[in-house]
Amino acid sequence: MITPVRLLYFAILYGLLATFSPASSSAPYLFTPGNDDGTECFPLKHSTAEITIDGAIARGRLSQTFGNAGSTPVEAVYVFPASTRAAVHGMKITSGGRSTAAKIRKKDEARTEYETAKRENKTAALLEEQRENVFQMSVANLLPGDDIVVDIEWTETIPSVEGVNEFVFPTVVGPRYTGGEGDATSWTANPHLASGTPNPATFNLAVDLATALPLTDVSCPSHPAAVEFPSERGARIRLETKQGEDAANRDFVLKWKLGGEQVDAGLLLHRGEVANHFLLQVEPPARVTSDKIPPRDYVMILDVSGSMSGFPLDTAKRLLHELVGNLKPTDTFNVLCFAGGTGMFSETPLPASEENLEAATRFIDGQNAGGATELGTAMQRAIALPGGDDRSRSLLLITDGYVSADEQTCHFVRRNIGLANVFAFGIGSSVNRALIEGISRAGGGEASIVTRPSDAEPVARGFLDKISCPVLAKVRIEAEGVEIADLEPDPHPDVFRSRPLLVMGRWDGRGQGAVVVRGIAGNGSPFEKRISFAEAAENGTDHPALPVLWARERVRRLQDGSGVEAKEEITRLGLTYSLLTRHTSFIAVDETPRPVEGLAKTVRQPLPLPLSVTESALGSSGGPIVANGSVPEPAMLGLISVLVILLALQRGR
Repeated sequence: MITPVRLLYFAILYGLLATFSPASSSAPYLFTPGNDDGTECFPLKHSTAEITIDGAIARGRLSQTFGNAGSTPVEAVYVFPASTRAAVHGMKITSGGRSTAAKIRKKDEARTEYETAKRENKTAALLEEQRENVFQMSVANLLPGDDIVVDIEWTETIPSVEGVNEFVFPTVVGPRYTGGEGDATSWTANPHLASGTPNPATFNLAVDLATALPLTDVSCPSHPAAVEFPSERGARIRLETKQGEDAANRDFVLKWKLGGEQVDAGLLLHRGEVANHFLLQVEPPARVTSDKIPPRDYVMILDVSGSMSGFPLDTAKRLLHELVGNLKPTDTFNVLCFAGGTGMFSETPLPASEENLEAATRFIDGQNAGGATELGTAMQRAIALPGGDDRSRSLLLITDGYVSADEQTCHFVRRNIGLANVFAFGIGSSVNRALIEGISRAGGGEASIVTRPSDAEPVARGFLDKISCPVLAKVRIEAEGVEIADLEPDPHPDVFRSRPLLVMGRWDGRGQGAVVVRGIAGNGSPFEKRISFAEAAENGTDHPALPVLWARERVRRLQDGSGVEAKEEITRLGLTYSLLTRHTSFIAVDETPRPVEGLAKTVRQPLPLPLSVTESALGSSGGPIVANGSVPEPAMLGLISVLVILLALQRGR
């Protein structure tokens, strides 16, 4: 029997054990400034982003100014986001009038070099990739009165969706749920400012935009930025904030459209000392009419496993009814349903006749949810179906994604992308986004996700619009009079109205030949576009962004996999191309020792909560809400439990 005395013994034992246990929470928490002990709480003072966009390539420099207005030395740690397309390829620090360029190192070697510099009282900065789009900056030995500027250089490609080009500059990392895993040094253990608290760090951004075609529209839906038009093919965008303004609590989004009536292609070249690189862009027309669409073939892959019961399966059936009803007589189609096994509507693609469409509708309506989710087998069978050689074939996967074989499925799709485009439609209150988005990325398609019944109709309408307008199918890229190799992506997805195709690779030779783009265009007619290397070279062969963009795309593909070989290749690419990756980091050390008195205190820069996110995001993350930017010691929790039980015993007497 557990008596009050025994409860007291257990509580005291817990308190004593906790006294010698280190804090281990890696969750985000609320920062509330307390008494000033001479420590600088906000080392990041200002950030400035300067971006130059030339066609489909953006080059950027982010300057972060760290200062120490306190009376004690600190180590500043700052977590910040980036675009998933960003190829970070340079860094330097400026301190005391001296600039020091960073070096790329293996991640563990860079961390060791940083810790050594910190112990030797040297100023140092370490840039690490925590996720593909989350970075961490650490600045050692920031002395009272110091101002240290860290410059980061990156390059990225500009995506185009529904004919709209979009540049996104993320500004803040939101709280991350950790489930109690990790430790207090994890990048997820960030302090956050309370809602409505002014952000002491200011943020400015400038974009210079230049395009090969006339600009038809430029807008900044996220911020009140100033836009000027020095020419019909150029724009200047400026955003300046003052201290306390909330411009860095949401993504900066810039959008623009281009003119153009036909499928077109352009080529950029870079001639390097060791290797030459190129970027090929195949652009869809601004307006797509029915005569510009090649014949289409759709394979509808419907998940009817047990977890799809109810709203997910009902929504999937309505989506397929809509798709079947919009097929043209020149289209072909098939339906595959899967759970523990697979069921086919037909062993071969069928023409979209009225009779076949009515039969397909009855087949779909007859499906009931139940059983396991053998997604891998279903994808293999769907891709192996005959037909689709002379038309644009799209595989439409409708699922909640409740399988664990994410990497294997994405690998299979990527290897077979030349046979079909893969679009994924996720349905459910909490779908497996990693799988659904990963399959779409690997398959050259796009993902759409519905989590609530009220969202089903508009999301489904957008999904159908995405898949309905291919403009160039079965794309082949060949060379005449020049050698090209190491293409990314390869094989190539079809070109759709909603987005262009960007292909990067290497070329060799004197550059006197041509790259040839072939495929199937409107009404099944052959398409061929020759682009002369000599003509492309007239616009210059000095585009230093191309090598790092190519390397970044290869790293993205390798990151879909795992194992020693993938890690070694990512590391090699990072070191060769001076590229920040999950296995390589930038380290800059000013070799001049500083008069550091005592150990510098590590200070995490408090982050503003993203727009419309409240403190509840911190509580739900499992992290404590505390003051002074520190997590409560387990010893304190143990002693509190002792006091609580003592009070209970006292009341019970």
